[in-house]
Amino acid sequence: MNIYVVTEGRVEAIVYRHWIPLVNSHVSPIDYPDDVDHDNFYIVSAKGYPDYFRVIGNAIQNVNKMLAFDRLVISVDSEDMTRQAKYAEISAFVAQKRCVADVRIVVQHFCFETWALGNRKIIRREPSDARLREYKSFFNVRVKDPELLPSKPDEELSRVRFAQKYLRRALRDKHAKPAYSKRNPRVLVHEKYFAEVSSRLEDTGHIASFSVFLAAFV
Repeated sequence: MNIYVVTEGRVEAIVYRHWIPLVNSHVSPIDYPDDVDHDNFYIVSAKGYPDYFRVIGNAIQNVNKMLAFDRLVISVDSEDMTRQAKYAEISAFVAQKRCVADVRIVVQHFCFETWALGNRKIIRREPSDARLREYKSFFNVRVKDPELLPSKPDEELSRVRFAQKYLRRALRDKHAKPAYSKRNPRVLVHEKYFAEVSSRLEDTGHIASFSVFLAAFV
């Protein structure tokens, strides 16, 4: 099975390259669509909303023209929308293009960092960072579903921005140095991190949208 993947942003493209083979050990990454052979996946990242519609449209054109990819996986954030509303939006766009491949739509609810916060081990029981202690008291992602993380009006943070800031502070507190950025999410790509995110879903049912990601590559 060959899979063409469109991600909303750069961080997903970097992390997915490592996570997809952990979901399906039979597939391996390629750098260019023309390199496709057998059991490969290719990832292209967009620059967020609304530019990803252009990238999705180009991907559908490539898939239809090459006839070498069996599946097109589209991964986007729901952000301030519900999972259902964002899925409907992307599904309606794809329907207009009529892709020949099997299309799977992964809605990261509400952003990729929400999944990353599902790793319970990154939040120390007694954080040394004062702001992180405040965040943990406000909404403890160790025990509460990260997909339910609210906005933080006192810092003028939307829920997406709050999740991003929460994750950065948690990883910095855990590793004592910057460990996460959109350009370099190196700590997230490891098999152990993926395993912790997966176990959070399995043990608690939290980060439910992550299950769609797992199913998309089987």
